[in-house]
Amino acid sequence: MDSASFGSRFIAYIIDEVALSVLAWVILIPFGMMAGLASATESNVLGLLTGLSFLIMIPILILLQFVYFGYLWSSSGQSVGMKLLEIRVDDSAGGAISFLRAGLRGTLGYAVSGFIFGLGFIWAAFDPKGEAWHDKIFATRVVRA
Repeated sequence: MDSASFGSRFIAYIIDEVALSVLAWVILIPFGMMAGLASATESNVLGLLTGLSFLIMIPILILLQFVYFGYLWSSSGQSVGMKLLEIRVDDSAGGAISFLRAGLRGTLGYAVSGFIFGLGFIWAAFDPKGEAWHDKIFATRVVRA
């Protein structure tokens, strides 16, 4: 099976990030409204609750990303962006990846790849197998569907 091009992987990634951002905004809008209310009323209790709610949102958004990639990659091998660009992720042998492995690849793996100026993502453009760091860590590959 042929590896997916760097360009198709990049565009699929952008599409997925836009989809995740829309979902995140749907979740964050009520909290933003609460923050506005807290600042308008100058209530210390409401301000404290708002701050705590934003701290709770960080793990919720990470969980959202975990479930998004975990479900889509483990069920069809394709996220929304990958489906549009006709590429898919599978394990090194060509089989499907588990929900846990897919979710970790899309959260922890993406964090590692993006940590130093996105070098782990860019790596795929120069790697002989077209693998990014998250592919190497989780023994996956992205191929044409």
